[in-house]
Amino acid sequence: MRPALYLIAAVGLSACSHPSPNNAVSDSELQGSCEALVSAETGVRPQDVSAISTQAAPTGSVTTLSVAGAKAPWLCMSDPFGVITGVEYSQEG
Repeated sequence: MRPALYLIAAVGLSACSHPSPNNAVSDSELQGSCEALVSAETGVRPQDVSAISTQAAPTGSVTTLSVAGAKAPWLCMSDPFGVITGVEYSQEG
């Protein structure tokens, strides 16, 4: 009986480690995560960071964010599954 339980557990856990596009997050969830990450990166209060738009592509998404006091928007990149891969200021300097 124990080997069968281990097999069931292994199969169940392996499903969690291989994301599929069906597991991708919604735009609003992605925008919320991007807002929190940019807030932490810039030191600006969370309520002073807001998502402007999210552009999806087969290779991932780019969310544009407005940050209080910034002259240009911030960008938040994610993979096709909604995992954030980086944030950056859209203007040099």
